[in-house]
Amino acid sequence: MRKEDLPIIARTALKHILHRHGEVIYSSYETLAKGDIYLMGLNPGGKPFITIDEHIDRMLTRTKNSYLDEFWKNQSDESVVLTDEQREPLQKRVVRLLADLGYDARNVCASNLIFPTTRSAEGLCFGLAGLCWPVHEAVLEIVQPKLLLTFGNGPESPYAFVKELLYNDESEQTIDSGHPGWVCKGFRAELNQRSMFVAGLPHLSRYNSVGKVEVITWLKEAIDSIC
Repeated sequence: MRKEDLPIIARTALKHILHRHGEVIYSSYETLAKGDIYLMGLNPGGKPFITIDEHIDRMLTRTKNSYLDEFWKNQSDESVVLTDEQREPLQKRVVRLLADLGYDARNVCASNLIFPTTRSAEGLCFGLAGLCWPVHEAVLEIVQPKLLLTFGNGPESPYAFVKELLYNDESEQTIDSGHPGWVCKGFRAELNQRSMFVAGLPHLSRYNSVGKVEVITWLKEAIDSIC
């Protein structure tokens, strides 16, 4: 799979929603290459500012990262240099989580299970996940991650969707998240004859991984366990 083929695959899979506002890849085109982690949230939030069709047009030239370079309080497709104080809590938590794992967020391929933008999860049609999945399969073929790291692990979450597709009845791991009542979940999966570990954290809009040493160690060990 070549990244140059990704726009064609995306246009074919998403032909019925190209007119809708949304984003496909949250990171720069440079992350469409082999890497240890593929980060997956649920869907873009906030104020819509670009259509999926327009986003696909820029997929192979996009240099910004939505977690680092988008001013979510006043969204636009203009590149800006944000200070840490200007970033939203979710942006800060993603950047810090990846740093604690030993990775620069700018170098990690990131996306969302569902591409259309909604202002809240309540307005989201979870059924769109199946429509978007062929694009993720193509990205996974390009990136070949050791860890598919999702945030949100409830009934309608990236983790739940991927588990439904790829879980092979081996023992699912569950560990304490370090936050009362919340857990982290994970399992080893095979996709296109390649192994990866799928991990689901509580949603990072509410869950802060800072200081959760056991969770960070668990994720590092999951990466190291994939040859």
